[in-house]
Amino acid sequence: MKSFTVQEQLKKLKEEMTFGLLDEGDIEKIAPFFELKNYSAGTQIFREGEAGDFIGFVVSGKIEVKKQTEFKGNQVIIALLGSGALFGEMSIFEQQRSATVETVEDSVILVLRNSGLDAITRQYPHIGIKLLKGFIRILALRLRKVTERLTTIF
Repeated sequence: MKSFTVQEQLKKLKEEMTFGLLDEGDIEKIAPFFELKNYSAGTQIFREGEAGDFIGFVVSGKIEVKKQTEFKGNQVIIALLGSGALFGEMSIFEQQRSATVETVEDSVILVLRNSGLDAITRQYPHIGIKLLKGFIRILALRLRKVTERLTTIF
């Protein structure tokens, strides 16, 4: 099986909303701030309530995002995410995980630590702004979807 570099994986994700504003030069500059991680199916990447210090991007595989209900021990699946999806983005703004994330299939994840994002915004402010705009677009889309779901309930 061929091993891909971080830069190749970022280019693969370029068509996704998060990286859509970046050009080839931007990707070359930020690639050193990312790391590739492989997770087996059934691996818990992080748990709700834990400290959060990174954002993940699904390169391949599938992950579940679960939220604890008011009934102890019961969780509800709030998202099933595949290739190109971003998760853990709320840890940029608050350093606590708001959900549990677990792999459903063997998965390859690109990881950007909060310290890496801080370094990108210091060293390459124009690229940092593009990345943050991508994150905000995802958050806005997810908020819109939640709002639409809530309005169908009432």
